[in-house]
Amino acid sequence: MITKKIWKYLIDIGMLKFIPDEKYLKMKFKKVMKKNLNLNNPKTFNEKLQWIKLYDRNPIYTNYVDKYEVKKIIKNTIGDEYIIPTLGVWDKFDDIDFSKLPNQFVLKCTHDSGGLIICKDKSKLNLKKARTRFNLIMKRNYYYRFREWPYKNVKPRIIAEKYIVDESRI
Repeated sequence: MITKKIWKYLIDIGMLKFIPDEKYLKMKFKKVMKKNLNLNNPKTFNEKLQWIKLYDRNPIYTNYVDKYEVKKIIKNTIGDEYIIPTLGVWDKFDDIDFSKLPNQFVLKCTHDSGGLIICKDKSKLNLKKARTRFNLIMKRNYYYRFREWPYKNVKPRIIAEKYIVDESRI
């Protein structure tokens, strides 16, 4: 049996790309839920989510999951006062001029989930470690891990956003 760590590693290096989406989702569902995935008549919430991944492929969803592109949609729909200000956007880590960023900021990738660094003090930011992390994430296509189709064609970029503190949580 493939362990969770090996499974994740095989996905990250692209070894499971060849598996068709339906077969992949059935395998993953069986591994996680310990039962077969019913796509012909999905009844549970999780079965319906898997069905949506396979059959609801509206091209606009790609812009909704792209952390940079969705800002344009939000601005045009409800206004830019609901958007965390963007400080910059880059195609690769080495293009970032950290001298132009404020002391506090957040770096994140536009094409995945969880690929971010919260910088509360720029003088303490380990650039070597950050570069290694982002260079790895920039090579990864989030789509292949969960087969969430909207992520498949998102252009990998890095954005810096204003650091915001939720005063109600202090």
